[in-house]
Amino acid sequence: MPMLLVLALSSLLAAQAAPGGKSDDILRGPEVPQDALKPDRARKPAVPEKMPKPAIEQQVFFAALESLKLDEPKRAKAAALRDEFIAAVAAYEKEADATRKAIFEKRKKSAEPGKPPSEEFKKAMEELEAKRPKVADLKAKLSALLSPEELDALRKAYEEGLKREREERTRREAEARRKKEEARKGAQGGSDDTMKPGGGSGGGSGG
Repeated sequence: MPMLLVLALSSLLAAQAAPGGKSDDILRGPEVPQDALKPDRARKPAVPEKMPKPAIEQQVFFAALESLKLDEPKRAKAAALRDEFIAAVAAYEKEADATRKAIFEKRKKSAEPGKPPSEEFKKAMEELEAKRPKVADLKAKLSALLSPEELDALRKAYEEGLKREREERTRREAEARRKKEEARKGAQGGSDDTMKPGGGSGGGSGG
């Protein structure tokens, strides 16, 4: 299920934040966030292109937080808040996965074939999603730690990161549509060739 991607990402971030890393890398999450912000990255993405919105926001925010020039004490406190957020997301996903399965199982038993989801189903899913830890929660805690200038730099880096992510996603979608259209035209062209006189395997005889 797509939402499990968030859990996988959070687990990876938690592993990266474990003791043993260099002190100047304390806010460095996995390499995925920073690399994912490069519009023209040549290598294959380390995470699926179709990620849930909360996971994208989390990824971009961590990269923005990492970009700040903080002194070591402040970096350590910011890293602790980040790790606390990661743990909250992981705990939520563990509980939400079981709840989500129960919601879908209930719908499967009661839903009529061909009918849209019931209001009860939609309400249950909305309530579950509302419990998800939000990036805004982490930003609120950081506001008590960072200076106004640092908060402004974080906001700008985050907004720019989201903008680059949207542009990259738009580019990928346009590229996918272009390739699909080319494939369709190619298949159509091949079909037209077989209809022409002399086309196909039996056409044309030697003179």
